[in-house]
Amino acid sequence: MKRTVTILAGLLLSASLVGCSSTEADKMQTLTNKVDTLAEQVSALQGQQDQIVSAVNDSRAASDAAYQEAMRANKRIDNIAGSYTK
Repeated sequence: MKRTVTILAGLLLSASLVGCSSTEADKMQTLTNKVDTLAEQVSALQGQQDQIVSAVNDSRAASDAAYQEAMRANKRIDNIAGSYTK
């Protein structure tokens, strides 16, 4: 009788551990999937950031060129205005 109770207790304990381990494995797989998804999102965001940086650099270059051209035009106007006398 005592032996039967011990065997049943052992079976119940092992069954409960098997249930926990499969649940833990499921949780681990879920977390792994979430980490993979987050890694993909981070990669996509890094690509977008690279595109934005490139666009900002292009805009900065265009802005500098426009500023230089405006300064050149102002100097020409100043020279023309300075050459006229009454």
